[in-house]
Amino acid sequence: MNDYMKTEGTLYRPPAEANTFLLQVTAGCTHNACRFCNMYRDKPFHLIDEDILRRNLQEEKRICDIYGRYHKRAFLMDGDVFSLSADKLEEKLEFIRRYMPSMETFSMYAAVRSIKNKSDADLERLKDLGVNDLYIGYETGLDDVLTFMNKGTTLADSIEQADRLHAAGIHHRALFMLGVAGKGRGEESALAAADLVNRTKPDMARFITMTVFPDTPLAEDVAAGRFVEAGELEILMEERTVLENIQLPETHFWASHVLNSIPLMGYIGKDREWMLKRLNRSIDEFDEEKFKKTFKRTHL
Repeated sequence: MNDYMKTEGTLYRPPAEANTFLLQVTAGCTHNACRFCNMYRDKPFHLIDEDILRRNLQEEKRICDIYGRYHKRAFLMDGDVFSLSADKLEEKLEFIRRYMPSMETFSMYAAVRSIKNKSDADLERLKDLGVNDLYIGYETGLDDVLTFMNKGTTLADSIEQADRLHAAGIHHRALFMLGVAGKGRGEESALAAADLVNRTKPDMARFITMTVFPDTPLAEDVAAGRFVEAGELEILMEERTVLENIQLPETHFWASHVLNSIPLMGYIGKDREWMLKRLNRSIDEFDEEKFKKTFKRTHL
């Protein structure tokens, strides 16, 4: 338990939501089978008890009342809140608004499969209720990599569901992983990712460097030789190709996670040139052996 809110397990939120009101509505992930992911292995998917949700909202409202400042945006956690049915989501959003009537926008992670399971009417209703800025883990634009990583979705699904979100007026932010295709496939992976960004038109394209964490199926794959990690130089070159090929000037490119060795963020239209210059300088000066000794990826 933290200072004033009761939560379950480690909580994850996008860096862009650092100043957003965070509220845990569910715990865990309904899929929980991606080969690279260790985020929710310690807790099965379930709803947070309504009494706990009420207590947390009451306490947050008390603090807001003290300062006279009220939230207009919330990021709902854990990783799979959007997997709830549209009816259940509406119930939860109305419950939150009983305590926070000022709330305008509800953001959350959303898997492609969870969008697919909702009708067009469901999506339009959720938009009207304030659901917006969904974070979608596409990870890659390569179907065989999606299959290997056990994402439970296809490239065609990603494109189709993004189109449905746009039709409903729901904005989204796309999540990708550099290096996810493995050694020797960086250029191919970059071109596929950039093409998927261009076709799905997210407000933000977020790229983090894939890391092989212990106690994941992917770590077993690496140990058995079924997956060979790309070196950092190949990953930086992959990132450069992505940047060169996204054709959406208003899209925000974000690659400034603790897992990224070269932090970059900016808009494709006005900031692409300086981001490419920084990447090119790093690539030209890169020393793989020195990098291995000085840069460690240990956690999200």
